[in-house]
Amino acid sequence: MRTASYVRAMLALAAALVLGGTLLAAPATSVTPTRVAAVQVSAKAPGCMPYKCWAAISFNTETLRSGWTQNKQWGSKKKAVQSAFAHCKNRPVNEGHRDACKSPEGRKAYNQGGCVAVAWRVKDGNLVEWAVGKSLGPIVAQRKARKAVRGEGTVDSGYACPPRRGR
Repeated sequence: MRTASYVRAMLALAAALVLGGTLLAAPATSVTPTRVAAVQVSAKAPGCMPYKCWAAISFNTETLRSGWTQNKQWGSKKKAVQSAFAHCKNRPVNEGHRDACKSPEGRKAYNQGGCVAVAWRVKDGNLVEWAVGKSLGPIVAQRKARKAVRGEGTVDSGYACPPRRGR
C-alpha cells in the first residue's frame, strides 16, 4: 500500500517538473498572430498591408488582352494604376496595338483590398462592349463584370487580385 502511494507521488512530481519545464522553455512574445500574418504578407507584398493593397487592370480593346498590377506596386492606387497600364503596353501580345490599352483610371478598373475584373462581349469578331466588376474575391468580381455585358455574342473575363492574408 505504501509503495503504491510512493509511486503515485513520484509520478505526480515528475509530471509537474515536465509541465513546468515546458512552460518555462516556451518563449514569451508580444507579437500577436494577426501581426505575424501581416508581417508575412508584407514581406510578399512590400509597401502594403493585408486588405490595404491595390489591384488594377488595363484593358486593350484591340487584342482583348490586359495588363495588371505587377509585384511591389500594390502600395498605392497611383502605383497600381501606372503598373497595370505599363504592363498592358509592354506585353508582347499587345505589340502593334499598344495605344489601344485603356488606363484603369478611365473606367475605375482598380480596387483596394479586393479583386477587380474585366469582362468583354464579342460579336462577329468585333468587341461590342466591356465592363468592370469589383469584389473581395475573383468569382464575384467576374460575375459583376459579366452581368454588365450581357447580350448576343461571346462573353469572356479576367481578373486581378492583390496579395492578402493566407495567400
